[in-house]
Amino acid sequence: MYLSENKTLRLVTLCGLYIAQGIPWGFVTVSFASWLAKPEQGITTEQLGPILAVATLPWSFKFLWGPLMDRFSIRSLGRRRPWILFAQAMAILLLSSMLVVEDLTTWVWKSAPEAGSWRNTIYPIVPGPLAGLILLANVFVSMQDVAVDALAVDLLDEKERGIANGLMYGSSYLGTAIGGAGLGFVIARFGIQAGLCGQALLLSGIMLLPLCFRERRQATEVSQLETSRTLGQAPNSAEAEASLGAGCIGRECDANKKFRSSGRDRGTRQKDSMVANLLKAFTLRATVLGVVLAVVIKIGSGVVTTVLVDYLMKEGGWRQEEYTAVTGGWAVMLGLAGSVVGGFLADRWGPKGLIVTSSCALGLLWLIAGSGPGFMSSGKTVTVLILGQDLLLAIMSVSLFTLFMTISWPQVAATQFTAYMALMNLGTTIGSYAAGSLGQAFSISEVFLLVGGLQIFAVAPVLLIDPRETRRVLATEA
Repeated sequence: MYLSENKTLRLVTLCGLYIAQGIPWGFVTVSFASWLAKPEQGITTEQLGPILAVATLPWSFKFLWGPLMDRFSIRSLGRRRPWILFAQAMAILLLSSMLVVEDLTTWVWKSAPEAGSWRNTIYPIVPGPLAGLILLANVFVSMQDVAVDALAVDLLDEKERGIANGLMYGSSYLGTAIGGAGLGFVIARFGIQAGLCGQALLLSGIMLLPLCFRERRQATEVSQLETSRTLGQAPNSAEAEASLGAGCIGRECDANKKFRSSGRDRGTRQKDSMVANLLKAFTLRATVLGVVLAVVIKIGSGVVTTVLVDYLMKEGGWRQEEYTAVTGGWAVMLGLAGSVVGGFLADRWGPKGLIVTSSCALGLLWLIAGSGPGFMSSGKTVTVLILGQDLLLAIMSVSLFTLFMTISWPQVAATQFTAYMALMNLGTTIGSYAAGSLGQAFSISEVFLLVGGLQIFAVAPVLLIDPRETRRVLATEA
């Protein structure tokens, strides 16, 4: 069957692949993080921070995969399908390789190696083989994300893109809940090996979708099918496959060569023009401030994700099952609701006002958590903190998406918008790396006071951004 010819199959496949992206994210940042943070594992925030950071680091550079996928593919297997299968297979292989290690904590360097060694050089970024595996796995998960987005662009009809994007976005949240709350429950009851097996089985099952269904018929198959219908005959599949490899002769070959050559020339000119336009787009005050905003706005969430799980599992008295149920279950669902509400409010109030409101509310929530006496010692108030911050982060994120779309120049909107998304991921990564040092130097309350103030201060660039500047200044550009 072909995805291009069946709408239901097309949507099921795309949503399934988005679930496959969410499962590793929920597993690493919720289930695995809470397992590593348990006191008996002996992992400190100094190691936990980089382990969570490498889970987001490849997403900061995923825009590099686009040109590679556009340039190279195995067309007989489909334009995007080979990349999806390759990326997902590698992610499954790398994540499943943890099963061969009897004690995963031995793959974490629990202290800085001796000075002068190569391990000492990479320790602040990748503190051991376990972090290296997570880093490589997420390289391929981010690759799969780019390939799936490209597949959606290739296959979705304009009239179905709205509902498809909504379903795909919701599916990523569902995947996060499965990887966080679902696999977290499995780990709490049956151990980390069971959780790793469950993840591998889930991802392998979803991989059957792109494995069994092709993107579309090739041109020769379409031509043969139309001819057969005209003659009232059924197409011969063997002959159709043979015709795919048929060559050309004489003037037809010459014409094809000239066409391909002119196509390459046009592609080179378009690439040069795109680079020039992209550089021009980032010379305006609004777009430069957008870069600053994208980097700083998510640093606090990266810090909190790391220090909070470490505190709750070591000092807060939380059980892993309890933490994953709240963080990977209810908080994820509330985040999904916040995304929907945030999109509606951003259209109604404008993205700037909503970014300022949600970011300041988030900063105030963290300030209260840091200054309120006994706030972190109460399970109920901590639950409210987790749910509240995920709701506000979701509303803020959707508002940021809207603003970045608005200040992106239509000539290079796809590349420019992807750059902003990558920079937000980079901000989260910076926060996760910083969490290790902050967790060692300050108490949990002091960390919340620090990130609360940073979150409120981070809205300063928003106040100076003119959302209409890009289109107004560059309106005359062709």
